[in-house]
Amino acid sequence: MASHAANAQLLEPFAKRIDGRAVTRPQDDPPHGIPVALRSAQHSRISRGRLEPPWSTRIVLAKWMIHGDGIMGAGGRRLPIRAGDFVLYLPSMPHQLWTVSKAVEMCWFSIDGPLAEQFVVALNLRAGVYPYGAAPLERIGAMMDSLSDHTIQGRRKASLLAIEMWYEIANTIRSPEVTTAIRQARHLIEQEFADPGLSAKSIAHRLGYHRSSLSRMFHRQTGVTMMDYITQVRLQEAQSLLMHSEFKVADITRKCGFREVTYFCRWLRNHVGQTPSQIRESATL
Repeated sequence: MASHAANAQLLEPFAKRIDGRAVTRPQDDPPHGIPVALRSAQHSRISRGRLEPPWSTRIVLAKWMIHGDGIMGAGGRRLPIRAGDFVLYLPSMPHQLWTVSKAVEMCWFSIDGPLAEQFVVALNLRAGVYPYGAAPLERIGAMMDSLSDHTIQGRRKASLLAIEMWYEIANTIRSPEVTTAIRQARHLIEQEFADPGLSAKSIAHRLGYHRSSLSRMFHRQTGVTMMDYITQVRLQEAQSLLMHSEFKVADITRKCGFREVTYFCRWLRNHVGQTPSQIRESATL
């Protein structure tokens, strides 16, 4: 959506870690004899802004969005990132990453080593944003614990934890039916949220699924229902238009998929605790 690009340009220069835990291996070369080495692991709340690039250009990075919204810029495209998404970064594909919400919760781990990128690519994984579901917080925690052991045995254990996680990632995001269906459903929502008739039932019908079957798959992969996702997209668009455009509230009502201004105003207040005029006023403070 065009508003994503506009939002990205208005963010603070760099995001900052608000709280959480982060563990990084000392900034040295990958341990000798470990072709795929765990570099870092983190579970944190991050402020709005652009995430700083990793200090090493050789790492492969896996991130999960737990709460909040973000944007990945890669290959000339801007890809929205929402709760339940997995983001893959490869050294061969430079990217930018912004957090759009006031604060987001994310977790990630990174690997390096002589075969790191080759290993991930061999699993048929490519840089991008994918529906995933619940983030593997327990595994991220185990990785952080393992990084505190700097012995060769500890680093081998850390490597094994990372390799096992990459296999799980490949199995999750490379399920052809689920990946295709969820991607199509999200594309429909992101392109047609201005249609007042858009619903879980209408999306399922267009994709050839029973509503309950597609709803279960969508919730399992993204962590939210289709109606919640429609609400998230409409809410983000509404706030962006109110804060960064001169459109009248009646026009924004239609652009966000609502027929009645009064209902739209009530819906907005229920979700963010502010009226359209209050949202506009906050943008000028």
